[in-house]
Amino acid sequence: MPSTPNGAESLGARVRRLRRARGLTQRELAEPRYDRGFLAKVESGRRLPSDDVVSHLARRLGLTADELRFGRPPGAAEELLDALETAYRELQQGGLDAAEHEFTRVERRAAEYRLPEVQCHARFHLGEVHWQRYDIPLADKGFAYAMELADAASPRLRAMIVNRLAACRALSGDLGAAVALVETALAGLRADGASDPDAELALVTALIHPLVEMGALRRARRAAEEGRRALSSARRKDISARYHRQAAQLWQAIGLVDRAEKDLARALRLFTSLGYDRDAARCRWARGFLWRRLGKLDEAHAELLLARDLLAKAGSAEGVLGATIELADVRRRQGALDEAAELAEGIRPLLDRSPDIEARAEVLRLLGLIARARGDLPAATALLEEAATAQESSELLGALVATSLHLGDTLRARGLIEEASEAYRRGVRAAAMSDSGPAD
Repeated sequence: MPSTPNGAESLGARVRRLRRARGLTQRELAEPRYDRGFLAKVESGRRLPSDDVVSHLARRLGLTADELRFGRPPGAAEELLDALETAYRELQQGGLDAAEHEFTRVERRAAEYRLPEVQCHARFHLGEVHWQRYDIPLADKGFAYAMELADAASPRLRAMIVNRLAACRALSGDLGAAVALVETALAGLRADGASDPDAELALVTALIHPLVEMGALRRARRAAEEGRRALSSARRKDISARYHRQAAQLWQAIGLVDRAEKDLARALRLFTSLGYDRDAARCRWARGFLWRRLGKLDEAHAELLLARDLLAKAGSAEGVLGATIELADVRRRQGALDEAAELAEGIRPLLDRSPDIEARAEVLRLLGLIARARGDLPAATALLEEAATAQESSELLGALVATSLHLGDTLRARGLIEEASEAYRRGVRAAAMSDSGPAD
């Protein structure tokens, strides 16, 4: 890493230190444009050097003007970015505390060296730490903090910040805001006229999940196809891998199972090659979800168990939650109702501390289906109604269609025909507002 300069060191003192380190006299450094006396005043702090003076002295010392002005060692930006990449890989492998410490160190050093893009990158990674801990409000604040420096960032980094901000909005139940945020950023990127396929791919990837959950499958498919076109020119493996994983959600939702499995396999290979254990495990979680939907329950059970264990090892609280929900549903379908209920109840405390309405509603629906299977129809009704209300308020239309169907069937089994009819109508209205059918 770059050596650590004294934060209190003045520009004049820095010039003196660097001059002496190179074995130069004041005259040798100052000439031919300036004399020894002038440089002596600069070094002592009695004369504030102009930009021209700084540029001259920097050239003589073999530095850039900013390296001299800010005490920035040559190659500092590259070394700090390398440190961020190493720490991010550690984050992916479960070293949250160590990664957070390194991200914080780099953010402070980048601020000291006046490297705003590196500082922005470090802030983005700090947001990722909170995301991995499943602290969505803090993650949202962290990504917004990174966005304050977005003007100095590359289009790719700006797109990744928007991607994560949109995910925070979606998890907090505001799918419309998530989509609007991404579409605004995408329009701005395209209006700039500068081609950046990595940035475009990161943004269209961010559209797929909220659009699928809103039931807007045609719009989600357009985003996925736009992403496939950008994919051929994309350079970043991690961004390509995230596209493949997210596109698989869309393909399975519209029945293109083979395409979904191929995209998940590609994503898993890419993440594994990068050493991104957390994201590789999320691919296994997604594959377990797909196999569960296909009725391959034994395969889904094995894959979800592995995904949950790997996600726990990587320190991904959000991933463990999602894999556990799917695992509980598999066990319900296999008839292991007590185990399914225990799994679902075990994650409710985590959900109570989170704004993740989508996951909370899914757990409520799951518990409602378990209650119905046990013959407790009043409890099932209450749980399914609570799930449907949460889904309706958050525009989770695809899920609402399925929950309304389950609720209607439960009410009908209780002989409450009018209430059952209203539940079915609720599902029909949701379906009419979307272009999806029941999830399962």
